[in-house]
Amino acid sequence: MGKTSEKQRQDRQAGDGSRILVIDDEEIIHDSLKRILGRQGHQVDAAFAAPEALELIASQTYDLVITDLMMPEINGIQLMEQMRAKGHDVPVLMITGYPTIRTALQALRLGAVDYLSKPFTRQELLGPVNRTLRRGTAAASAEKAPAAAEGAAEPALSPGDRFYLRKHSWAIYQQDGTISMGIEASFLDTVDKVASLEAPGESDLIEQGFVGFRLKTESGESHNVFVPLSGQVLEVNQAALDDPSSIGADTWLLRVRPANLETELPLLLRS
Repeated sequence: MGKTSEKQRQDRQAGDGSRILVIDDEEIIHDSLKRILGRQGHQVDAAFAAPEALELIASQTYDLVITDLMMPEINGIQLMEQMRAKGHDVPVLMITGYPTIRTALQALRLGAVDYLSKPFTRQELLGPVNRTLRRGTAAASAEKAPAAAEGAAEPALSPGDRFYLRKHSWAIYQQDGTISMGIEASFLDTVDKVASLEAPGESDLIEQGFVGFRLKTESGESHNVFVPLSGQVLEVNQAALDDPSSIGADTWLLRVRPANLETELPLLLRS
């Protein structure tokens, strides 16, 4: 048990909704998420600590796990490590009241589909939940980016080299040493037609693993896209912002002067 087949996921999503496990040591969080997700037709189970959650994941079939980062005994990162070690490929959405770049990237490297900072709104929750359930691919959730070594040297770079912050964004190294950035295909494939896009402005500073783009779709969903690298924005693709419905997986949105390639590139997938 614990490994969900694609057919099982599709059968439930086409019928009575998906089954979601919420892990948090606060009852108010459980009540809130059960109310929001229950109204979407999902079945929501509760666990108040990671050991209890691991038992449920081993014996039940879930489409999504939503877990707090800070928990007694075993935190959210350790929970994900144990899930992967046991072969449980359920997608995970991390929530935290104490976001840091290190924990955010740790979660994404371990296969988290997204992370949310507390407090969050109903729309901020439903965006990544719906995106994950549409994706519904166990193999994609099990994909891992390489772990970064401390003090890792900057890889040799050539113009056109492409890097990914998994399921969120991409970065391409340019001849002049700048970086162009856009939204990953696997992200765009799981959202409705984009109605509006917010992006940083010229001269703004952006930080790896934090929100860089905010999308709203024609169906009213809100989605946040994390940027792959830190740096200063040199140019914004205004044509894409003016016509967000035209944005595709190859559309560049920002050109950036990178700040920390030596330490940040090893945290990304490379193609």
